[in-house]
Amino acid sequence: MLELQSFKEGKVQLITLRSADREDVSYLDLSWKLQDSLEKLNDEESTVVVLFDMSRINLQPRMKYADSETCSISDLLADIKFPTIGVVESGANLTVLELFLCCDIRIASNQSTFSMSHVLEGYSPIDGGTQRLPRIAGIGRAMDLLLTGRIFEAEEALGIGVVQYLFSENVIEQAIELGCNIADHGPIAARYLKEAILDGADMTLEQGLRLEADLNVILQSTYDRAEGIGSFLSKKTPKYEGR
Repeated sequence: MLELQSFKEGKVQLITLRSADREDVSYLDLSWKLQDSLEKLNDEESTVVVLFDMSRINLQPRMKYADSETCSISDLLADIKFPTIGVVESGANLTVLELFLCCDIRIASNQSTFSMSHVLEGYSPIDGGTQRLPRIAGIGRAMDLLLTGRIFEAEEALGIGVVQYLFSENVIEQAIELGCNIADHGPIAARYLKEAILDGADMTLEQGLRLEADLNVILQSTYDRAEGIGSFLSKKTPKYEGR
């Protein structure tokens, strides 16, 4: 169900979500397994970027377990402190698209298709689809996609911000390369950037600017900041340690 691979000395972690024999994966089982895996990852000092390959999973809707104490997978993904990259090579539909939208950067094949067709089956998204899609694509476009449940192509997904990169081939390899590129930069700065952008989006501009300034003050006291400045002045490649 879950496969974990590490790249660039453990800085980039690729988590592949898989369905066996095209069967639907239990939402409950996946939430438990992801919770355990992500708790361990969040404790890793070397990790900088986490990639999620969602190309090979058919997932039961959360609504089947809505009355239980099932941990929301979308909350698990959204709460990861590291920058996250979501990848789909074929398509993302229903719950899988909801989870895909939880990732900070999203990559797809130019042959991919997408839909949030919950309404066609008589229910509505329960993993953040009604909240994240409007914030990403705008209220009008989200209304269209959610109320019609229609399938939309990769080019449209790119145009409305559902994906940031489209590739014709080697999608996973391209995603790993992007992750390694991000991992070359200061890991603390990357985490603070994510915090400033996501938390600031729910604040007034004044509050967001204050958060940005506060995080920069904290960043100035880190080893990585000193390493970055020293490396720039001496024209050498910085060696960030995440402290």
